Amino acid sequence: MKRSQKTINQRVKREKFLSTPFPELKPLNENQAKLLEALRYTSLVVARGSAGTGKTLLACWHAAKALHNHKINRIVLLRAYQPLAGRTIGFTPGDANEKLKPYYQQMLDYLEYDLVKGKVEADIKSGTIEICSLETIRGRSWDKTCIIVDESQNLFIPEVQALVTRLGADSQMIFCGDDSGHQTDVKNGLNGLSYLKALVHKYNIDDTADVTFTRDDIVRSDLTREFVIAFEEEAQTSTPIVPLSEINNQFKKGR
Repeated sequence: MKRSQKTINQRVKREKFLSTPFPELKPLNENQAKLLEALRYTSLVVARGSAGTGKTLLACWHAAKALHNHKINRIVLLRAYQPLAGRTIGFTPGDANEKLKPYYQQMLDYLEYDLVKGKVEADIKSGTIEICSLETIRGRSWDKTCIIVDESQNLFIPEVQALVTRLGADSQMIFCGDDSGHQTDVKNGLNGLSYLKALVHKYNIDDTADVTFTRDDIVRSDLTREFVIAFEEEAQTSTPIVPLSEINNQFKKGR
């Protein structure tokens, strides 16, 4: 079959990329350095804390590097895709990947940035990168795989229980999220990310790491930092603009 010049150029570019050392990523603060160290040596890593601190970006870079260097055979992406404040775009057309893609686009964008252009789409088609739904994980076993669980503050406890028991040989699971309170949609009881932290601490589970980011670690933008500070202080003040109970009721009404 005759290939177009564009296809040939992409293949040459991909082969050149795969034959060169993976680009390094320089941490921008102490907690980013701690996270990169944890990702290098630990099988289960929790990256928690303020929005805009680079948690998911670093997780995706690490997974892309491991795939590039043949340390793993596959990347699995998971996300607690709770509709924001109960809002939803409704049913979407296409297969499972096409339905889930809008929720996973941030991680796919990071992987696309780290890997040669076009490789992410090709890897999704081949199954090397899997966009996975939480509903389908029971009974799965992931070997030589890096699993990234984003927005994990929205996980329910049974979902965390199912996830951490999927890890097979030479695999790693990375939880990214912000369980500070105002970022979680789990309004009744303990969310899954906080439960995981408490479980690891209570039973002193080895080969795990927990890196907590604060608002001082925000690198997305100065404006993001200012809003995070405002939201955190508003949640703690005795005279809020809107009571927390009313905000929670808006979530319930949205559903």
